[in-house]
Order: sequence, then C-alpha cells, then structure tokens
Amino acid sequence: MSVATTMQLALRDAFLRRDSPGHALARDSTRVAEACQAMADRFRRGGKLIVFGNGGAGADAAHIAVEFMHPVIVGKRALPALALSNDAATMTAIGAREGLAETFAHQLAHWAAPHDIALGISRDGRCANVLRAMRTAADRGLLTVALLGDVPPPPQEERPRIDADHVLLARSADPAVVKEIHVTAYHLLWELAHLFLEHPAAQQPAGDTQPWPVAAEQPSPACGDTCTTCADQATPATVVQLLHGGLALADAGTGTEEISVALVDAAVGDTVLVHAGEAIAVVTKGTDHGRR
Repeated sequence: MSVATTMQLALRDAFLRRDSPGHALARDSTRVAEACQAMADRFRRGGKLIVFGNGGAGADAAHIAVEFMHPVIVGKRALPALALSNDAATMTAIGAREGLAETFAHQLAHWAAPHDIALGISRDGRCANVLRAMRTAADRGLLTVALLGDVPPPPQEERPRIDADHVLLARSADPAVVKEIHVTAYHLLWELAHLFLEHPAAQQPAGDTQPWPVAAEQPSPACGDTCTTCADQATPATVVQLLHGGLALADAGTGTEEISVALVDAAVGDTVLVHAGEAIAVVTKGTDHGRR
C-alpha cells in the first residue's frame, strides 16, 4: 500500500470518527438549550459559574471560566465564573490533607451559594473528585451540569452514575474526540446562555403550558418587516406545516415564514424557539407532537 493511500485512509478514518458524535450533539440541541436556559436563570439571579475537571478537562475548565469572565465577542456581557483547578496551591493542600477526592468538593463547600452553577467535566465519568463535587453541589442546591464522554471503564469496573440536572454526553469512546465535542458543547453553553440572558422574553415560565408571548421587535432594515430570519433575537414561533429537507412553515405572530427544524424534533402545533432562522429548541409541545 502506497504512502499516499495510507494517508488517505487515515484522513478518512479521522473524519469519520468525528462525524457521528458531531451529529449526535446536534440532535441533543433541545437538551443543550434547556441547560442554557437554566444557566441564564441562575446568572440573572446573581449566580456564578464554578467549573472543574482533571488534566485536559481542567484546562477546559479554565478555558470556560475565562470566556465567561472575559468574552471574546465584543459587546457580550462578562459573567462571573471561576475554575477550581486553577489554584495549584489550594488543590495540592486539600489533596495532601483531605485526600484527592475532596479537591473540588472542599472548594465548592466554601465558594458556592445556592443560586450558583456547578459544571463538572469528565471524559469517562469516573473522576472521583468530579463525582464528589457534583454531589456536594446538588446537596447545596446548585444547578448541576455535567459534560461527559463514552470512554469505557477498565474491564471489571462499572461506570458510576452521575446525577446532574443536565447531562451533556459526547457520544464517542475516543478521548480526543470527546474533548473536541466538549469544546463545541461548552462554546454552545456560552453562546446560548448569553442569548437567553439577553432576551428574557424568550424564557418559558416554569409550569406554563401556553405558547410563549411574542417579543416585540423593531423592523429589520434588510427586509423592512419583523421576521425570525433577520432578527438577531430568539423568538418563539408555532409550527404550522412541516416541509421537506428539514424545513417548516412557522408563525411568530407576524405571518408565516420558512424556518429550519433540522436540529429539533418538531411537529405541527409545537412552539419552537427560533434564532437566525433555525429552531434551536421545542419549548411547548402541541397536540400533534409525534405525528408527521
């Protein structure tokens, strides 16, 4: 086999290993949006984001904290966030005195308030200190979010269960691919948490089964009319007809428009949250949900 052929096969395999996990994350768009809604609610109540993980996940925790605290996009609001693995002196002191499993939980017990958010990262869901911190966060009333992967445990060892309010899973057994999916996932958490925070009208009240009220918008210069495609705002709209190719007709209160529903499981009558012409979450299910 020639070197060129070997390289082509290696490249194809590298892309194929990332294809299925990437599409799986897209299919989880509603789950991601729900986590972001909950995070935005905590930030609105004065909460902060506390992130933790080991090794490469610890580097991801630092990455997440700095992006929330110092947004790379001009005009985005800085949100309070900290990474527990950043302080080597504190980590090693706790590890030496209390044990490695307490390195994050001990800090959470002293830093966290009930309205905060705990975001734990583990590629295989077996990190004892991450698991311990998630339990501590839940006991103290924090919103808990977990970024996990499908990396299998060693033989004869069971994967522990992680109880969190929101679990976002990178569906791959390849640790490198898991990390890449996690990077995409937490960039989505940052972007959509800002979106929900900046547009409170896009928040569905707890227990409210009625369609969301339509937020008032200014006419778009591009089309001279209010529309879900041109407006830089998350807008609730009711699906009135499903089309081919992942498209649908939806009514946001200003007339019927064509939107994409490729990322959500939407049916006629559902209320979906639309941003830039793309439905990003089903927020109220209609009576026809599940019938195509």
